[in-house]
Amino acid sequence: MEPRTAKWWHCLLYLFSIFSILFLFHTQIAHKLLLGHHKLHVKRSSPDLPLRFRSDGTFKILQVFVSLFLGFLVLNVLFNCFCKWVFDFEVVLLILNIEQVADMHYGTGVLTRCRDVLSSEFDYCSDLNTTRFLNRMIQHEKPDFIAFTGDNIFGTSTMDAAESLLRAFGPVTESGVPWAAVLGNHDQESTMTREDLMSFISLMDYSVSQTYPSVEDLSGAGKEHILRDIDGFGNYDLTIYGSAGSHLANTSVLNLYFLDSGDREVTQGAQTYGWIKESQLQWVRGVSNRYQV
Repeated sequence: MEPRTAKWWHCLLYLFSIFSILFLFHTQIAHKLLLGHHKLHVKRSSPDLPLRFRSDGTFKILQVFVSLFLGFLVLNVLFNCFCKWVFDFEVVLLILNIEQVADMHYGTGVLTRCRDVLSSEFDYCSDLNTTRFLNRMIQHEKPDFIAFTGDNIFGTSTMDAAESLLRAFGPVTESGVPWAAVLGNHDQESTMTREDLMSFISLMDYSVSQTYPSVEDLSGAGKEHILRDIDGFGNYDLTIYGSAGSHLANTSVLNLYFLDSGDREVTQGAQTYGWIKESQLQWVRGVSNRYQV
C-alpha cells in the first residue's frame, strides 16, 4: 500500500506543480505577450504651456524626421518687428539644436525585426533598438521639444495601432518632454484611421499634437474655433514664446507649422504619394499673416 500511496502523492504534487506554473504564466506573463495589454488612459500629464525659450535664449529641439516626403515640418522664425529683439542695446540670441532620427517604422517591439541589416545582426535587432536609441538621445541632448514627422509606426507590422503608438512614443512620454507628431503614409495601415491616430496621439502624455487646427474667431472676440474644413488630419501650429520674465515673454519668437502630407493618391490612373493640398496652404498663409500683423 505504501508504494501506491506514494505514487498518488507524486501525482498530486505533479498536478499541483503544473497548475501552479499555468497560473503564474496566465497572471504574470501571458498578458504581456499580447498586444493591447497596456491600459489606455486619457492624458494624465500635460506639458507646461505655453512653450518658451530658456532664460539663456536657447530652445533645443530633438527632431525625429521619418521621411522628407511623408512628414512635413516647417520651422518659421518670425523676424517681424526686429526692433523688439533689441532692448537696451542687448540682442536676444536664438539658438536651435536639432537632432534628426529617420524612420522609426515601429511595429510590435521585440517581435518586429530590423530590415536592411546584416544577416548576423538580424536575430539581435528589433524595434527595441529604436527605443534604446531614442532614450539615449533624450538623456544626452536634454531637448526642450521633440517632433515626430511621420511613419511613426509601420501599420503592416502590427495588429494593434494604439499599442504600437504607446511603444513607439514610450521614451518621450516617460521623459516628460513636450512633443508633437504628424503622420506618414504607413501609420494608418493597421487598425486605426488617420483621424483616429491623430486623436489618440493628441491625448498621450505631454503631447501638444492636434487633430485639427485652431483659427481665430472672425468676430474679433479673441476666441478660437476648430477648423475642420481642411485636407488631412494633423495640421496645426505651435507658438514658442520668449523666456519667462524677459521682454519677449508674451511675444511669438518661433512658430512651428505641422502639416499632413497625406498617404496615397491616384493621379491619372496611377498610384502615388500624397501631397500638401491648397486648403492647407491657405490655412498656413492665414496663420502667417496673423503673426505678421
